[in-house]
Amino acid sequence: MDRLHPAMRSVLEQLAVQRAGLPSRYAVPFPQARAQLERERAPWLADGPPCTTLERTEQSDGRRFGLRVYRPQTPSPGRMLVYLHGGGWCVGSPATHDNIVRRLACGLNCEAWSIDYALAPEAPCPAGLLDCLAAIELAARERPAARLIVAGDSAGANLALDSALRLRDQGRRLIDSLLLFYGVYTDGCSDSSMAAYGDGRYGLSLQAHLRYLDAYLGAATRASGTRRFALDEGTDLRGLPDCFLTVAELDILRDQSHEMARRLREAGGRVELQEVSGVIHGFLSYGLMLAQVDDALGAAARWALGLPAVRSSPDLRLGLPPGAPA
Repeated sequence: MDRLHPAMRSVLEQLAVQRAGLPSRYAVPFPQARAQLERERAPWLADGPPCTTLERTEQSDGRRFGLRVYRPQTPSPGRMLVYLHGGGWCVGSPATHDNIVRRLACGLNCEAWSIDYALAPEAPCPAGLLDCLAAIELAARERPAARLIVAGDSAGANLALDSALRLRDQGRRLIDSLLLFYGVYTDGCSDSSMAAYGDGRYGLSLQAHLRYLDAYLGAATRASGTRRFALDEGTDLRGLPDCFLTVAELDILRDQSHEMARRLREAGGRVELQEVSGVIHGFLSYGLMLAQVDDALGAAARWALGLPAVRSSPDLRLGLPPGAPA
C-alpha cells in the first residue's frame, strides 16, 4: 500500500482544484504547458525566504542565456550556487523554481544563479546542456576562489551531472559538489518504481516521461546513439564531484537515484542519499504545505557546508596551466 503523507495528499487535493477544467499539462503542446506551469506554480511561491534578486542576460562560450541572481542578506564569498531547474528539459524556468532556489541560497548563505537554459523541443539536446556548461564556466570565472556548488531537480539534476561528466572529461575541475534532487540518470524505464507509479496517479507518468525524453533527445540524437546517460553501461563515473542525492519515495525516478548512488560509490566517489518518505516527484515546490521541503533542502545544504574546505587553485579550476593568464 502506498504511503502517501497526509500533507502530500492535501497538496494533491489543492492541485486538483487548481487544475479543474484544464487539460493535463503533460499532454498539451509545450508552449501551452510552459504557460500553464507558470500559472499553476504562482500561488505556491510565497514561502521562499527573502533574498534580493536581479535578472541578467549573459553570453559565454558563444552562448546567450538568462539567469536570475539571488543574494541573501550577508552572503558568504566563499561559496556559490548554480541551480538548473527541472521540467523535463521542455518546461520550467527560474520563476517556477523560485522558492527552491531561495531556500538553497539562504541555507548555503551564498549567492545563487538560477539558469534560464534553452528548452526542447525547439532547442533539443545538447543545447540546454551547453547553456548550463556556459553558465557554470562563467560562474567559475567570476568567482574563481569560491566553492562552486551545482544543483538541479529532475531534468535539472540530469543536466548538473552531465555537466560534471563533460568537465571531468575535459580535465576541468570547476564544480566542487553536486546537489541532485529526484534526477533522471537513464532513459531506461523498466525498474520497479517505474512499474509502481508509471500510471501517473502522483503526477509524472511513464507516458509523460517518455514524451519529455523524446522531445529532449530528438530523432537525430536517438538514431545516432551518441547521447550518454550516467547510468549507461560503460560510463566512467570516477573523478566526479561529491554528490548528495535526494529521492522522493513515490516517484517513477526513485530507483534511478538509488542505482546512481551505488554506482558512484563503486567508482570511489563521496556520496550521500536521502529518501523522503510519503512524497512525490516535484515535492520541493510545495513548501507552503510540506514540512519535508525545509527538511530535505536543509539536509542538502548542511551536507554541502560540512564538506572539507579544500580548494583547487583558480588556474586548475579553469583548466589552465598554473600561472597562465585567464
